[in-house]
Parts: sequence; structure tokens; C-alpha cells
Amino acid sequence: MAPTFPFTGLDPVEVFAVEDTVAQLVWRGLPAGEVGIVIDGRDHVLGDSGVAGAADIGDLRPAAGHAVDITVDGRVVCQRTVHTEPAIEGDELLRIATISDLHLGEEGFGLVRKMREHPQPANGYPLRCAKAAARAAVEWGADLLVLKGDITDLGYPEHWELLDELLADIPIPVMAIPGNHDTVGRTRSLDATAELQRRGLFPAEVQYRDVEGVRIVGVDTTCAGRTWGRIRRRIDDVATAIDTPTPAMVFMHHHLETHHYPRIWPIGTPLREARGALSQMLAANPDLLISSGHTHRNRVRHHDTALITEVGSTKDFPGVWAGYVVHAAGVRQVVRRVADPDCLEWTDRTHAAVGGIWGRWSPGRMADRCITKRWSRAVRPIVAPTDLASLEA
Repeated sequence: MAPTFPFTGLDPVEVFAVEDTVAQLVWRGLPAGEVGIVIDGRDHVLGDSGVAGAADIGDLRPAAGHAVDITVDGRVVCQRTVHTEPAIEGDELLRIATISDLHLGEEGFGLVRKMREHPQPANGYPLRCAKAAARAAVEWGADLLVLKGDITDLGYPEHWELLDELLADIPIPVMAIPGNHDTVGRTRSLDATAELQRRGLFPAEVQYRDVEGVRIVGVDTTCAGRTWGRIRRRIDDVATAIDTPTPAMVFMHHHLETHHYPRIWPIGTPLREARGALSQMLAANPDLLISSGHTHRNRVRHHDTALITEVGSTKDFPGVWAGYVVHAAGVRQVVRRVADPDCLEWTDRTHAAVGGIWGRWSPGRMADRCITKRWSRAVRPIVAPTDLASLEA
């Protein structure tokens, strides 16, 4: 087992995600018994404390603080506070979910000393976590699922076959863009563009779909055989794609660097390209949400009127997927943990990577995971949406 520092232990109970009326509670290491909560004078039974678990707390007041007593067999063991996101005006139009950095085919996680499952199960942790994330997104109400790259670990034929197994379980339309692990170019690696197009998932390097209230844009930022990203060669196409009366949500694999010399690994899209790309995109459409994967961490930043987010991997700590609730007046991002107990058990274990520092670094703050953005312009005419069912073709 990898050594960990004493300050990197996991909280036995945490409020991991919040929406306007719902919060996700995660627990592990509680005394044996039945886990419950008392909130706003209401009692709820959540599950068994014998394993790591997660559950939703619903019927909360928007933009409010809620005191929560966590109980085991009716006895209060700890208290937490839930601060919900504000509600967005108007009716909900659409729900979109994303999963990133699946690394299908990976057999161990870690920088120096790899963590592995022993014995290796037939349904290894990358596929197991990806399936659970997709299933949770569908149950949450997603109308569309976007795969934001690093779908496979090395692009081998057997890794792409795992994608087929994943897709077979997803009953909603799927969009996909490749990541650097898909285009790594090893001897046995298959061409990522051909593999995705063969599955009807990647029609162009810059693809877009008009759905109700928003334009969804997927951008290929990969450089074959390289870990870092590029956007300059495609920025004109991106600007054209987002030049629309509606807000735009832009999904890509590589994050946009904020410094001339990157301060974290892995390297994203260099600042000299990222800065110009952001300016050109904002000139085309000021109402932007840009979201990437690649870093396996959760972070939020603002650039002028654009909201820019990074969302972590499905298969290592904290093991997440992201949901986006679209309204005419704005959008809310919520990053949730993959909640199946056998996935939580694995992803909790991977918090110990890099001596436990990974477990402190990767989740980000609540404000890095769950955030509400109101569009900067008044509500505008909605472009006639694409029938989502057509994306299944």
C-alpha cells in the first residue's frame, strides 16, 4: 500500500455536490449500522454504513444553508451544512452530462507506484466506473452525454472494444471528442478519428449541435503523439460554430493554460494560443461555458463573460461526472461522484496517490465543482433545436 501523509485522510462524511434543491452526501468509515440524516426536521434513511456509500438529499431550499445531522442507527455521529445553489429563472430546457478521462483498458493508477486491483476483475475499474457514471447521468435526467477525450488508455483494439460495451448501455445520444491517450500513436494503437467515426460519434474536428436553448460544440484539441493540446489551427472554425444567437457550451479535452510556463502536469493548450482563442471566441459569442478534462481535477475560473471549467476523471479520485442544467437565463454545472459502492471503494483508494496529495489536490473546492452562471445578454430567440434522437444515428 502506498504511504500517505497524516493530513491527507478522507473525511468520513462529506457533502460533495450541490444543486438548487438537491445535494449529494458521501460517507465511508462510519460505525456499523444504518446511515440516516435529519434535515429541516425530516428524517431520511440513506443506506448501510458497512461500505462506502452516497445518496441524494432532496427537497432543499435554493440559495440557502441547511444543517444536517448524520446518524447511525438513529444516533447522531456528526453534523454538516449544505449550502445550495440559487435557482435559475424560467423553465429548465435541457440537461447535458459529460464524462472525461475514462482510460478504458488501464490496469493501474499512480505516478510512480501503480495501484492495481487484485485479482484483476473481468469488469475492470475504468469500464466499471464509466458505466456507473453514464448510468447515473441518465438517471439524473441527461438528454445528451458528451465524452471529453481520453476515452481509451492507449487506443489498442481491445480498448476500443470496451467503448462498444459502454455505448451498449447508454440509452441517450452521445457525442465524443478524442484525447491525447486516444491519439498516442503506439505500435498497436488504432486511429482515433476512424474509430470514433465508425461509431458515429465524431463527424468533424469541430462539431456542433443546436439543442433547446444552447449550441453544443465539440473541439478536437489533440496533436497526434503528443500529450499537450493545440487550438490555433481550428479556432476560426470554433468561432464560426459559436457565432449564434444562443449561448454556446464548448467541450474540449485539453484545458487552456493560464501561464506562459505551465505550473501543473499534464500540459494543456499553451497560453499563447489559449489567450488568442478566448478573445476570438468571446468576440463571436459572449455567452460561453468552456469545459475540458485532461487534468483529472475539478477547477473553475472566469475570463471576461466566459465560465471555464475542468472536470475530473471517472476512474480515479474523486471519480466524477458533470451535469449541466440549461435554462434560457443561464446554466448550472454540478460535478457528482460516481456513487456505486464498488466504484467509491476504488476511487477512495486512489486518493492515496502521490503520498495522499492527489486526494487533496484533485477534488477542488465545492465552488470548483458546482456553480451557476447566468448568461450575460438578455434572453434571445432560440435557434430551432436538433432532434436529439437524430444524434443516435
